[in-house]
Amino acid sequence: MMAIVVVLATVLLILVEHYTSSSSTTPGLGTSLVLGGPQDSVGHSPAAAACTTTGCNFYNMTIQSAAAGLELHDLVFEIVGQNGTILGPTGGIVVVNNVNTVVASCGFSTAWASGGATPATDLLTIVLYTSGATPLSLSGDTFRVVGTSAFSGSVDVHIF
Repeated sequence: MMAIVVVLATVLLILVEHYTSSSSTTPGLGTSLVLGGPQDSVGHSPAAAACTTTGCNFYNMTIQSAAAGLELHDLVFEIVGQNGTILGPTGGIVVVNNVNTVVASCGFSTAWASGGATPATDLLTIVLYTSGATPLSLSGDTFRVVGTSAFSGSVDVHIF
């Protein structure tokens, strides 16, 4: 009988602590960000300075949905090769709005050069580009978006 009372008291204590806790948690990035499949193209674009005269490979992924409070500086980007290694291609990321105006930009291994405080919304498209004399094709690789700050976890998009 005493064992049952101790178990019930422990369960009650856990429930009270859980429901009266003042700490808040933010869901992982996997439930906070949904990206559309990549649309790829090759060409020139003033959106990415490196691509104005030299052709680049572009991979456009629209933000389908994003949690309230998620800002672009909460995101870090990686390219994961088919063998699982992190690649370091020449190029970067630009984010454009629904009228194709650049609102933010960053490199693969650098902080946001501009627009990092922009809220992530379904009006934005993340444009991954590779540049150089022979831009790297990322076909078969994975674009990984890693959450920072309060947004943990990652979202993977397979590049076809």
